[in-house]
Amino acid sequence: RRVLLFGGSDGTTLADTWEWDGAQWLLHPTASAPPARVFHAMAWDAARRRAVLFGGAPNSGAAFADTWEWDGQRWHALTPASSPPSRYMHALAWDDVRRRVVLFGGYGPSGPLADTWEWDGATWTERTPVASPPPRGGHALVWDSARQRVVLTGGDPGNSRPGPTDTWEWDGASWQQAPLVAPAPPARTFTAMSWDPVRRRAVLFGGATFVDHLADTWEWDGTAWADRSPNRSPPGRG
Repeated sequence: RRVLLFGGSDGTTLADTWEWDGAQWLLHPTASAPPARVFHAMAWDAARRRAVLFGGAPNSGAAFADTWEWDGQRWHALTPASSPPSRYMHALAWDDVRRRVVLFGGYGPSGPLADTWEWDGATWTERTPVASPPPRGGHALVWDSARQRVVLTGGDPGNSRPGPTDTWEWDGASWQQAPLVAPAPPARTFTAMSWDPVRRRAVLFGGATFVDHLADTWEWDGTAWADRSPNRSPPGRG
């Protein structure tokens, strides 16, 4: 029942682990921590009660392809028999029905990726659906508990401007592109999305374009996006 933070950058690449308990931030010892990195992804494995971390980029050199778990006390480096290739700017989300962590995309050594992987607590399994979202990195994934789907939006394909404005859903067997119903969020990368369990909506805020940082708020109800215009909003950011 805490919020977990690991790594990132303040100008240098970090490897610190912090927890927020509702009153203060607690710094944990770094002896067992993963190497410093940015653009990694984490998700909470509710079945095994561990936070799962995969990949990311060091200050210099090749991206990571490692899997780590945080049990509330220390980090554990795992050595699964099968694992996704190295990458950064990918995204993870927990599938609460199938009890798997879902990974999609990111950037590998040769550019943006469009592969789908699932972590069951022991190994990674690559899924090969007939259709998949186009390659991208810097996108957002969130679990829609009302419709029992993983929702994907945003991201940068690395080779075109503007980026995609599509929305996709993963049901555990296939990716399905949601019909584009106006209005929809403009193209962006480095956006953030979270699930509102009370109002049963996915909430998206901000992100970056090639020329600006956005400060818009959108909600996805499983059918269409709604552009919310609150009286007060955080400044634009990615």
